[in-house]
Amino acid sequence: MLRVLSHYLPVRKALLVLSETAILWVVLGLAGSAHLWNPEQETFRALARARVAMDLEQARFYCWVTAFLLAVLAQLAISFNELYDFRVSLSRYDRARRFVGSVGSAMAVTLVAMGLAHLWRLEPMLDLPGLSLVGKVRTLVFALLMGFALLFVWRTIFHDLLRRARYYERVLILGSSKAAHVLAKEMREHAAAGYQIVGILPEAELAEDVLPALSFDARELGTADLVLEGLVVGERGVLSNDPARPSAPLTDLVQELEVNEIVVALADRRGKLPTEDLLRCRLQGIPVRDYDQVFEDVAGKISVEALRPSYLIFNEGFSRHPWADLLKRALDLVASLVMLALLWPVMIGTWIAVSLSSPGPALFQQERVGRDGKPFTLYKFRSMYIDAESRTGPVWATENDPRITPVGRFLRKSRLDELPQLFNVIGGSMSLVGPRPERQVFVDELALEIPYFRQRHIVKPGLTGWAQINYPYGNTVEDALQKLQYDLFYIKYQSFVFDLSILFNTTKTILLRKGT
Repeated sequence: MLRVLSHYLPVRKALLVLSETAILWVVLGLAGSAHLWNPEQETFRALARARVAMDLEQARFYCWVTAFLLAVLAQLAISFNELYDFRVSLSRYDRARRFVGSVGSAMAVTLVAMGLAHLWRLEPMLDLPGLSLVGKVRTLVFALLMGFALLFVWRTIFHDLLRRARYYERVLILGSSKAAHVLAKEMREHAAAGYQIVGILPEAELAEDVLPALSFDARELGTADLVLEGLVVGERGVLSNDPARPSAPLTDLVQELEVNEIVVALADRRGKLPTEDLLRCRLQGIPVRDYDQVFEDVAGKISVEALRPSYLIFNEGFSRHPWADLLKRALDLVASLVMLALLWPVMIGTWIAVSLSSPGPALFQQERVGRDGKPFTLYKFRSMYIDAESRTGPVWATENDPRITPVGRFLRKSRLDELPQLFNVIGGSMSLVGPRPERQVFVDELALEIPYFRQRHIVKPGLTGWAQINYPYGNTVEDALQKLQYDLFYIKYQSFVFDLSILFNTTKTILLRKGT
């Protein structure tokens, strides 16, 4: 895993992105500068008549700069179609289907970018000097078709190379608590992380106060097959229940299973941690990592169930810097004002649709819990019938909820009901990115059942967030727990770049009609 701007990026994903960017750059560069290697007189005249007159060497340079910028834009189209999700990319059907969509998206994005560059007089940036308008369009379309054809072939080769090279970390997990099995499940679900689990090594006898950590069914998580039967780990190393197999140091098991990394996920470390064996493994070059950090790297969230107060106190992250707050506030204001300027016709149309669909005001106001637990008034377009909670009281919305109007169902699916929250963002009670704002009654209930739930209020609630794009709408305590884990991860690693990434993925989620 590579660490980029406080976030972990799987090495295999980084290699794929860089290699495909290079392929697109070369193809676009060769195609875009082909007319300059054996130029005709018309090409010289076109260069002389250009807004910025230049010679052949300068024209070639700007063609390659343009090719790189267009390659990056095309990569956004690939990312938008989720082709860097290895669960999608490993499926030949999904890969082929999404590549077709990516070609069309890349052509549209790059052509619009070149058109805007011409309109805003940015030449020679995003321009192919020496070509006519028709020539530029023809060259770009041909180059992208060729480039994406090569990318499709390269994807197949890339995945085959990874399989042949066994490019993954062979991990041994120490401990058989629920946290250990949840980590194993996450490793299996996130193939791009590059982990292969060689086994889960149970701990020896546990004290009664930690037995609840084992009160779960590993078969429900689909990880029961990973437990190394007949072996347990204790302070003296690996102990065997089989008389024919004597106890042995942990280093022997590591060598036997060809382990590349050890993850410590013991429910109780008191007198159970094989300190000497772990130190010996570490000195032999085998990384030994704590459960918390590995879980974050793989799942992109913080495990609340296994979280210790010392982790929040001593771990890096969770910092609040005045300059970072100022930059975030600037992004909130600029982006919100731009969105209002672009979307006000949509908001007026939504207002009219809500007003005509059912009796009651179009705008809905409700008190929510904000930063530092302070209440604020949230604005939304009304998606339910008036007095929807008169009989039920405060309850979560459910699938096919009869309280939701037909128009409201569309508004929730398209997220249009949340557009008035832009005024909350401008007013400062919310941010564009942050945890979902909850009602006080739900906060009080969830705080009793979920540890650290109130910690999500140390930042402003958001119109969108890390939890919203990674987890679907939920109406249970388990759903709230899962979302809290994503919220804490966002709070720990909050940054300007992280916010931009979440906003990009939110746009993708809305356009692909995912979530609610």
